Amino acid sequence: MVTMTNHSGRAQGGPSPGTTLFAWVKQELREAIAQGRFRPDEPFITQREIVERFGVSTTTAVRALNDLVAEGLVVRRRGRGTFVAEHPPPRPAPSAGERTLALVCVDNHQPHQVQLMAGLSAEAAALGYRLVVAHSGGDQDEEDAVRRVAGSGVNGLVLFPRDRSVAARAVEEVRRAGTAVVLVDRYFPALPTDAVVFDDFGIGYDVTAAMLDRGHTGVAALWSEDDVTSVRDRLSGHRRALHDRGLPHLPERSALSIYTSLAPAQRRLRLRRWLDSDAGLTAVICGNAITLAVVVSDLLALERRFPGSVELASMDEAGPYGILPLAAASAGLPVREMGRTAVRMLHERIEGSTDPFRHVVLPATMHKVGAGQNSLGVLEGDASGVLESDASGVLAASPRLSHRTRVET
Repeated sequence: MVTMTNHSGRAQGGPSPGTTLFAWVKQELREAIAQGRFRPDEPFITQREIVERFGVSTTTAVRALNDLVAEGLVVRRRGRGTFVAEHPPPRPAPSAGERTLALVCVDNHQPHQVQLMAGLSAEAAALGYRLVVAHSGGDQDEEDAVRRVAGSGVNGLVLFPRDRSVAARAVEEVRRAGTAVVLVDRYFPALPTDAVVFDDFGIGYDVTAAMLDRGHTGVAALWSEDDVTSVRDRLSGHRRALHDRGLPHLPERSALSIYTSLAPAQRRLRLRRWLDSDAGLTAVICGNAITLAVVVSDLLALERRFPGSVELASMDEAGPYGILPLAAASAGLPVREMGRTAVRMLHERIEGSTDPFRHVVLPATMHKVGAGQNSLGVLEGDASGVLESDASGVLAASPRLSHRTRVET
């Protein structure tokens, strides 16, 4: 139990002249931890108790607790509350002349992220920085990671926000406290920041236009994320390409819902409905290559035959399993250059730049199947399991599936 109170339950004394309420509350809590007034297996003082005992606002209480979490003195345990860390670590101080940058990102080890880290590492080393990586889990973990890393004494921080990120508040806090921050791949619409992004509107437009130019009208767009600026901007580009060619935008076929998280049966039912509709389905445009891999699997696993063929496209090429050769159109993203640019922007801020915040927009490289090149089409077929060849390419039939996969020329 906290003992730094008088008989009325309010904290004794108050901040000394020139000390803010926040600094006073934080120092009192730090001293209580140092003196062993809290045990690691007992809940720490709550936000509400801080408000009552110190007579401060909720904002001040929240900020004090968040700072203690960032410094590693207390930890939040999901569903249980806040506790003193078992061995509160000292705040690390950089070695003389050593400068450190940090990347905060989801721990997914996808090719896109690997390439980003390669660019960050190379440019950080070239400019004399050490690079550390902090992985985040859920929304609260991402906020805590931003505060914790900034509180460890790094000179600058790169944030790759997760889908549905709520870390904007934490970014603003650490930036005001003096830590330079650059966002990569996406940005916070309501918070001005430095950021390095791709031309996602152009990507959505160009990939869609390439498929429409191949004669497709029964088009659908599918996604693996639903609340992040990169996919929202790509959707805007997709819609504009449809509009410019006089085709209707059918919301059901492009809504920002996460296709890859659905159960396989639900995904295949969605494809089946589109295939059986009056508009048909002749092309699937995927928000990224991971979605493309899932769509390929789902099309080949459909149990009933369907007329015609379905061509595929992807709005990036940072995909798994070598699946990109199956795309009739795709966008190559300069991911390594994104990492290098982010480090250069951080370096400018660390060196004292006070220029207005800016977004660096990197263009993509379009790759399209042309005459005489191969593409993939999923066709109606039998289950003979026999490989055939003809003048148009290779016909492959699986004994388990009811479709043929044709490589067309």
